[in-house]
Amino acid sequence: MKLKLFYLILLLFVGGCSLHKPQATPYADMPATYSAMTEAEGGLPLADHERWWQAFDDPQLNAVIAKGLAGNLEMEAAWARLRQAEALEGKENASFWPSLDLAGSGGLSRFSGSTTDAARYQGSLAAAYELDVWHKLAQRRRATSLQRQAADHELKAFYLSLAAQLAEAYYDVVELRERIDLNREMVASFAKTAELVAWRYRRGVAPSLDLYQARQSLLNSQAELPLLEAQLQAAENRLAVLLGVRPGRQEIGSLIELPDLQLSFAQGLPADLITNRPDIQAAYAGLQAADAQVAAAIAERFPSFKLTADYGGQSSELHSLLQSPNLFWNLLANMALPIIDGGRRAYEVEHKQALFAERAALYRRTVLEALQEVEDALVREYSVDANLDMLEERQQVTAATHRLALERYQQGLADFLPVLTAQNSDVTVRLALIAAQRQRISSRIQLARALGGSWVHDEVAAADQRRRTAAKIIVADP
Repeated sequence: MKLKLFYLILLLFVGGCSLHKPQATPYADMPATYSAMTEAEGGLPLADHERWWQAFDDPQLNAVIAKGLAGNLEMEAAWARLRQAEALEGKENASFWPSLDLAGSGGLSRFSGSTTDAARYQGSLAAAYELDVWHKLAQRRRATSLQRQAADHELKAFYLSLAAQLAEAYYDVVELRERIDLNREMVASFAKTAELVAWRYRRGVAPSLDLYQARQSLLNSQAELPLLEAQLQAAENRLAVLLGVRPGRQEIGSLIELPDLQLSFAQGLPADLITNRPDIQAAYAGLQAADAQVAAAIAERFPSFKLTADYGGQSSELHSLLQSPNLFWNLLANMALPIIDGGRRAYEVEHKQALFAERAALYRRTVLEALQEVEDALVREYSVDANLDMLEERQQVTAATHRLALERYQQGLADFLPVLTAQNSDVTVRLALIAAQRQRISSRIQLARALGGSWVHDEVAAADQRRRTAAKIIVADP
């Protein structure tokens, strides 16, 4: 009978049983191309600039992003979440090893009628091991491993997002500096025009209405400067927080012009997003982890088999505890079969299956949102480029109109209203031109972020090596 029981346990242990067929499958309904396709030539492959911001050819931007990727505090939290997932994975992996405990006890006892105390000492080694017959432990281990992978992909996704946030915040500062520079230029222009009108007014060739209108335009332009400076300070504060430093003015150089970007990024194929977007990979790893949790919950409803062993000794004298006559050993095989649990295990299976369904929906949504982000970025880039071309042509016209209207006013061939109208139109168009240039940069940044990239793998690996090296230094020299 003992031999049959042993062979039965051995057969279950070696052969195992699979109680759950994996349900997690990659998203397969990817389109062949994007709806908004760029020209086959002229696109700048992201592979040529593993770190896409280097295509902007701006050393100051490179320095800002490098500093932000190293010092951002939310990045620190993302690294901590990865370490948590790694610790949980290690904890679950330990379940595959037998446990070994050292136990000891000692005490005195006296029986009725006795006048002396009886001493008793016992020491033993206790080992236990659970046979993973139904792959319950393996599935739990797989789930934590996939959760660790998901945390790793989420960290890489945050690197993608943070690089885009830093670039956006940097160019917000640059845009506001350029708008402030334009405002000061316009104040000087309005002041010059006001002086001209005042000169003509003093000679009786211009009405007082022209003088008041000129001064009104000058004051309106001057009143905008404090608001722009406040916006600049707020933008620099936002950039500081992203860099992981105290809010305040950021010394990022004297650049006050937005770059004139030409080549865009080649978008590749939609299927590339599966490997280039870490958020998609994180969602899929989470889906697989939920599937493994379903399998573990199902296996929990089946019998569990454990082997336990004790080896030790007991004696009335401590020095003779481990002598041969006092030694003992036990070897037991235990089986536990759940019979009545109020439906707890069945409900746990339902819970894990519902969790899997949720993760499946979130995974599909992540893929669709990634496609949407690329499509939106492409459409936005086309529209911004077209708008920018028209604004540049319009600005040439408004500048010429302003110049001619001012010349005619100086010659006494026209009144002041055409000058005022042309001047305000020129300012409006120049401000719109700055905004359009900024929108072009933003669309380029968002396109690069939406397409993803492989640079995050090298970035995370290098950062991890720096962190581990720093940890060793701290341990060696506290």
